[in-house]
Amino acid sequence: MRLGALAELLASSKAPAVVLGAIVHAELVVLRPFGVADGVVARAAERLTLIEHGLDPKSLVVVEVGHLEAGAGYVEGLRGYSGGTRDGVVGWVAHCAEAIVLGARETTAICEALSR
Repeated sequence: MRLGALAELLASSKAPAVVLGAIVHAELVVLRPFGVADGVVARAAERLTLIEHGLDPKSLVVVEVGHLEAGAGYVEGLRGYSGGTRDGVVGWVAHCAEAIVLGARETTAICEALSR
């Protein structure tokens, strides 16, 4: 049921890509619909959501690096989201936004290194 609601949200929402990506990521981790590698699938789904909703149409931002750099903040953010409170959800979306920024910085560093 919750996966169906997530699919509906993606199909009809006008929310910013950052928010949608964060929700997709967290829902897939919290629900654990695959039983194995749910985190990997969730991060991939977040990336695909960012692509589909126009934030990163060329799929250049390595948002996974941003999540990795957050260390314990990643798990804490997901824990907050799973609590269902406003602050928990806002905290998770803010974490995802920061992960995108860090991922964009990493992409820039890679491009600069390749141009040398």
